[in-house]
Amino acid sequence: MRQRFLVLAVLGVCLALSGCATVDSMGSSMETQLKAPPSEGAGFVPMQQMAKRPDLPFNKVWVKQGVNWSQYRAIYIAPVNTNYLIQATWWQQSIRADQMQQDVQDMAAFMRAQFIKAFQTDPKQRFLVVMSPQRGSLTLEMALTELVPSKVLLNAIKIAGPYGSGLAAAIMERGTEAQSAIAFELRIKDGGSGEILAMAADKEYAVARPIDLKGFSWYGNVKDIVITWSNQFVDIANRRPGEVIKPASTFSLKPW
Repeated sequence: MRQRFLVLAVLGVCLALSGCATVDSMGSSMETQLKAPPSEGAGFVPMQQMAKRPDLPFNKVWVKQGVNWSQYRAIYIAPVNTNYLIQATWWQQSIRADQMQQDVQDMAAFMRAQFIKAFQTDPKQRFLVVMSPQRGSLTLEMALTELVPSKVLLNAIKIAGPYGSGLAAAIMERGTEAQSAIAFELRIKDGGSGEILAMAADKEYAVARPIDLKGFSWYGNVKDIVITWSNQFVDIANRRPGEVIKPASTFSLKPW
């Protein structure tokens, strides 16, 4: 099976570079193969109550029926919870063992700051970002549940190989503990009553690239995922009835 993925990766790169008309169909197949499997859950939200929705970009979602979302004009982004972070993998223990505690706190702070920035810079200004829950506002509570840094040394080795070998190697790593990844679980509450109105969970791998320049930093790839998530939430807040918010691409021909 992994040999088949390797062939798809190499063919995909070659077709894209040659401008072949079948690259779209090849790309669709690669998107499926490169997608991270849904997280089993860390306990911040009840995963069994959620399900995949084709109109939203996350692995699992639950939305309370009958909510009048138009009544909410402000949002509070709570500090990101790190208590549910899934037990460190062998990679974290052996490479970043003495830094992981600080890494987790830094990523949680970055995640909150990025979500605040995304809503504050939303051209449509759907929500006013407030500094505490209040009546007429939503409260967004997030938990960081998985965090795996990039393999800086191995990414340097990939760079030395032929063009496209990085993409092929990334596909081979999918589903292993060597793959950089991040996951969240969250709930959206009424700021006044505290009632849970929606829940979501998602897990993403680093974007697979022929040459991965982001992989030269421990968390360059996962920070990009956090930025994508924050923008997706703004898109969801502004979406029209029936509009589909698609997941971000799992691979790119760009090196950054």
